[in-house]
Amino acid sequence: MQAEEQKNRMNDRKKAKAQRRDLIVNAAITCFIRNGIHQTGIREIAEQANVSLGNLYNHFSGKDELIAEIAVLDGEGLEHFTSALDNSESPTIAMREFVDGYLDYVSQTENAVLTIDIIAEAIRNPIVAKHFEENRRKLIDALSTTIKRGISKAEMREQNSLDETVKLLLDTIEGLGLRCGLAQTIPSKNARKALHEMIFRTLD
Repeated sequence: MQAEEQKNRMNDRKKAKAQRRDLIVNAAITCFIRNGIHQTGIREIAEQANVSLGNLYNHFSGKDELIAEIAVLDGEGLEHFTSALDNSESPTIAMREFVDGYLDYVSQTENAVLTIDIIAEAIRNPIVAKHFEENRRKLIDALSTTIKRGISKAEMREQNSLDETVKLLLDTIEGLGLRCGLAQTIPSKNARKALHEMIFRTLD
């Protein structure tokens, strides 16, 4: 009985620690969106999370480690897209659903603002660049695999440089998504239709 109680207390402490960690990460995201990564200090994040500076440092060594944690969350968010691409029987349907889903994801205002700031910070900080480039690489690989399946099934045509085609495909989706997100609008039907036509003119 005593061992069971001790186990429960340990689990409660782990749960509380995880919740406090999540609270700090969410506070960091709020501050980064509001003021920008470069302009945000670690003390401001602690105040936003309503924790002491010492408590914050118990969970994260500094801002770079917080950004790395955000990169992990970003990667988890992208797993939905990579999993859907990998598990779809029809490469063409998978690609069409990806275009719409990823556009909606990027065009969320908070995602758009944070993405722009991460790009800017990555130029100054190679550690930040490394974390988020790994996420992008996984997305590129999943898209490349889907297109290869489409080519093998004669649903799509061969590409001179598949890797570059996929990168340009993402650039196109993200360009429209970021423009809408920063303007706090949703992609229009006409813009979405034009995006599909542009991408599938390349792939079909």
